[in-house]
Amino acid sequence: MRVVTDGIENFLQDESNSKSTSIEKVYIPENTQELLDLIRQTNQPWTIYGGGTGLVGGAVSDGGIIISTSALNKITIDRKNKIVCVGSGALLKDLNKELLKNNLWYPVDSTEQTATIGGNVATNAWGPRSHKYGSIRNFVQELEIILPLKKRLKISRGEIIADNDTFNFLLDDKEINFKITDLSEKIDLKSSAGYYMKKNMDLIDLFIGAEGTLGIVTDIKLKVFDLPYDIYAFMLSFSDRQKAFEFIKYIKQKDVLSLEYMDNNSVNLIKHRYPILKNIEYLVFFEKEIEEKKEESILQDINDMLEKFNIAIDRVKISSTKKKNSIVYEIRESLPQTINEMIRQKNIKKISTDFAVREENFDKMIKIYDNILSKTKIKYFIFGHIGMNSLHINFVPEDERQIEESLELYNVMAKEIAFIGGTISAEHGIGKLKKKYLQYMYSDQILKKMKSIKEIFDPCNLCNRGNIFD
Repeated sequence: MRVVTDGIENFLQDESNSKSTSIEKVYIPENTQELLDLIRQTNQPWTIYGGGTGLVGGAVSDGGIIISTSALNKITIDRKNKIVCVGSGALLKDLNKELLKNNLWYPVDSTEQTATIGGNVATNAWGPRSHKYGSIRNFVQELEIILPLKKRLKISRGEIIADNDTFNFLLDDKEINFKITDLSEKIDLKSSAGYYMKKNMDLIDLFIGAEGTLGIVTDIKLKVFDLPYDIYAFMLSFSDRQKAFEFIKYIKQKDVLSLEYMDNNSVNLIKHRYPILKNIEYLVFFEKEIEEKKEESILQDINDMLEKFNIAIDRVKISSTKKKNSIVYEIRESLPQTINEMIRQKNIKKISTDFAVREENFDKMIKIYDNILSKTKIKYFIFGHIGMNSLHINFVPEDERQIEESLELYNVMAKEIAFIGGTISAEHGIGKLKKKYLQYMYSDQILKKMKSIKEIFDPCNLCNRGNIFD
């Protein structure tokens, strides 16, 4: 096992600009056995560091040790059965590269390609294409986990199922028995807030989205699909927000792969780089999978759609992934990169909402945003996965006073979104930065139930201490 003491700065912060303190060593196990041996030998709390792309401080720690999964990066593809076995430290971009060689495809394609697959499991990662295919939960078939109980758990989907609200199973010679609370009404939307619990659930789903608080995921088996013949990405520009929203409500009903949105502040932030954005206020992006020899019919459908909404053809840009014409993707991905760079330059923690609501509450969500944001002079940018009613508000405060105001605005929004049945964390998780907002979604009784499950698997509170719970 590698133990690094010099040059460890890259392991001590994440994309939220949160930073670890009092860390002197970073452990980099080369395989699962080395990791298990480390866990059996140490009594210090440990924090798992994947790709460092998290936005909630989940990979940083005040003391203890940091364990990097970077060397657990193997990728093995079973082309015939459309299964890939991947180490938790493998990067999403490397997985996609290897799958492409085999004409296979993993649709849960997070915007940040340097995220690790283990990190994706930890946060139940979604992504633009989750509009059609859902989160990583829908693709995980098997997990191997090093538990704080100093044991190895290998579990396949369908192997251990709750009997109504009760789990009872053997872990080696130790009996594990606990009850869950049915949260079906809280988790039937895009959400990564706290533990996944519902009646008759699969045990594997408890670990997906648990943010490393129940154990360290080392190996993942994912189902994958045949690569589509092509994917077309469309970027439509609007000068009026209401027209953009009308189009979005229409296109949601169509068979689209992803559906994204940028508000006028966002477009204005990046338009100096892209001449084609001149005189444009709002952007809508969507993708469609293309079957062989059906390009013309798809384009005709798009033309009919443009005519229906009176959208001029010069307000549409199309990229084909096969032809590597990627201006649409470049524009879409440049926004979060630009905002993150602004945050780093100001040396402040990122203040970015991660709310989502059900379809019937979309208009209510927009009214909440409009009402609260109309009262501030802080710079903010709204963008994200509007297809799943998940829009991020990124605040960029200029001073300490605006930082405090941003946090207060965030708090008020979280309360109101939770009040209408939404989630306070759609895809980023809770980590260490968003724990206080869980109280708006869940009662004290439910939070105590989650903590009691944590105590069963991690009785000494060593694993990713401080994530989700104090």
